[in-house]
Amino acid sequence: MNKLLKIGGRALLGATVCGFSYFAPVSAMDDMAAFREAITMPAKNNTNAYILRESINFYVPVGHAKLEFIAQTKNDSARMSGALDVLLNDEEGGTLTEKIPFYIDQNKKDMTIYYKMGKQWEKFNAPSLAAVLADVIATPTSSDIEKEIAFVKDVKVLRESDTQRTMFVRLDSDKVADAIREYSEANPADKGTADDKEIQGTFMKWLDTGVRKADIWYMWTVDKTNWQTITQSLDLTGVVRETAKAAMDDKSAQWSPQAEELLSFVAYYSDMKEYTVFLKQEAEKKLELPKEAKNAKLVEDMIADKPAKVGSLR
Repeated sequence: MNKLLKIGGRALLGATVCGFSYFAPVSAMDDMAAFREAITMPAKNNTNAYILRESINFYVPVGHAKLEFIAQTKNDSARMSGALDVLLNDEEGGTLTEKIPFYIDQNKKDMTIYYKMGKQWEKFNAPSLAAVLADVIATPTSSDIEKEIAFVKDVKVLRESDTQRTMFVRLDSDKVADAIREYSEANPADKGTADDKEIQGTFMKWLDTGVRKADIWYMWTVDKTNWQTITQSLDLTGVVRETAKAAMDDKSAQWSPQAEELLSFVAYYSDMKEYTVFLKQEAEKKLELPKEAKNAKLVEDMIADKPAKVGSLR
């Protein structure tokens, strides 16, 4: 279970960083023309500095996980503060829980990830993730905007007023999968972010299959007075279900009965959605590095194995 938590935690932290690529506004005069207008105007107005609250919720019949954080971007830097909460119910009526608070500080090509498992804060340097995030939060060029638009398969404007526009946006799954593969190859994981290259390569193979088979869509509401995003929600249910099915169908994988049961829950019963709400500048005070994390121990292996304790997933 500890290894599953490690891999899941790393995947969620990676998703947190890579997910910033979907925070850029995308929208739908004819629907696609309105979409193009909304994605173009923020770049013209240089609105790349913002504070948001992000919540990623994952449910299965035996429990749930929630990754929630507040994040701020400013020029070519970013800060995030939040926690990963995991809860699993066992067949004897018991509940296993884990809470991992974290703080991420990114400045240009440098990134430090602080996290607490148990009583001790640790920190880990992740330059390759910093490079990806630095590219994402930079003011997009016209070429970047065209690439974003190319991901869109269909747009439907659901509500239009003088001040707001709400849209349903469906993405081209194959193009998204190609982009994930391109990012993975161009930005290999830092030491410690995966057990080894073989595990990472295998997981990326399952994810590639899952993304290509999934129906990926999101809702987006934009403020037309300043072209800032108000709210956004991305449905990832199809991605996690199809990725789990790909893992189960992999004849080379050896699963324990417990792991296979958990994969079946994910493959057929899971639900995963992401919600983004943009905040006022006053929320910046919530983004301070916790005092106890200032003396965090520098480690090479992020979320290293630790002794298990009763009532914990570790």
